[in-house]
Amino acid sequence: MSLLSRYIVREHLSPFLYSLALIVFLFVLNFAFQILGKILGKGIGAGVILEFFFYNIAWILAMAVPMAVLIAALMAFGRLTGDHEITALKSCGVSLTKLIRPVMLASLLLVLGLAAYNNWVLPKFNYKSSLLRRSIFRKQPTMQMEESLFLFDVPDYVIHSRGIDHASRRMKGVTIFDESERGVHSTILADSADLYFDEESSRFLLTLYSGQIHRRDWKNELDYNLIDFEQSVLAIKARNMTLRRQKSKYRGDREQTAAEMLERIRRWEERDPDKNARKIRSYWVEIHKKFSIPVAVLVFVLIGAPLGVKSGSGNLAVSGGLSILFFLIYWIFLIGGEDLADRGFVSPGVAMWAPNLLLALLGLWLLRSVIRQGTPVQLPRWLVRLAKRHDEPEDRTAVEEQRAMARLAAEIDEHEETAPGAEEGE
Repeated sequence: MSLLSRYIVREHLSPFLYSLALIVFLFVLNFAFQILGKILGKGIGAGVILEFFFYNIAWILAMAVPMAVLIAALMAFGRLTGDHEITALKSCGVSLTKLIRPVMLASLLLVLGLAAYNNWVLPKFNYKSSLLRRSIFRKQPTMQMEESLFLFDVPDYVIHSRGIDHASRRMKGVTIFDESERGVHSTILADSADLYFDEESSRFLLTLYSGQIHRRDWKNELDYNLIDFEQSVLAIKARNMTLRRQKSKYRGDREQTAAEMLERIRRWEERDPDKNARKIRSYWVEIHKKFSIPVAVLVFVLIGAPLGVKSGSGNLAVSGGLSILFFLIYWIFLIGGEDLADRGFVSPGVAMWAPNLLLALLGLWLLRSVIRQGTPVQLPRWLVRLAKRHDEPEDRTAVEEQRAMARLAAEIDEHEETAPGAEEGE
């Protein structure tokens, strides 16, 4: 690799690592807000919580890498343009395609690594995360409880609550359907209830306040009991609800390698392809997705390089804004294509590779526009103003001195051209 190629690749390395760390942090923060409140205060140890987050870092990295590549390409080529290095290299006969070539080669190595990661590493982490999640939820079913939704995880009971305070374990507007006794159906209504879990006896203790118990024996239609209470304690046996590591050989489509999914598809096609058609399509979608997302790295370089030249700014605000825009477009096409493929409207291959193809065509058009120096692509005005504000030199005196030196140099050149003997080479 030439000195220039190493320099171009090195210019991408720092913004790539910085943006990757930032994106992972934002994803983790969002994940923490969604799940941490359900885990903390539920008797789960700090080690288990950290392990749970560690397993979920895997899918976050798979999403963050392509986006970080796009930001890095925008920032690197934007800075090179803003510092007039692109102009200087063009004057030396170095084309923009030659500058993009080493970045594409480096990105190709990243594509191969990410494809291997998605196929072999990510499924294992997803599988371990799924097992740990099921273990935690078996210990604390209230983690899955949401307001106004029914909880079916407790054996022989269905629990509904209009309001839940996870910190105090207080539920309001509680309805419990009790089927623990054969042939007898009980419905418990309470204004509020406190929920506790006893590790030694493996039982849930529900302290109910101000309610009624409606009890009916289906064997005797006339046997109907109504009991009013101010306070009542309901003990629910919770066998296997302690945090025990679950073991399961079953793996979902996102917990298998491509080879394992292909083997599963082969068995379904041999048994009953019509009956398993939706499952087969879903598995093909996941197989194509394992490789289409890594290839998006090349597509984002193809888009980021000319856009960085157009913006002429290497600051994170402009690069981040543009990258979010294009990544959202890509993700909308990907999710929409996945849904259409699962329903059988388009083939899984077309659904998963169409976003790459469309954005690649857009990137080639942008690159052609930059190379031909034709009508520039109009960026949003707010991005242009933001780029100018961030890139404006603070020392205006230095700018004026540079302009004065440029005018002086032009006058000297003009004087030399008109001086006597200039045409004779004196």
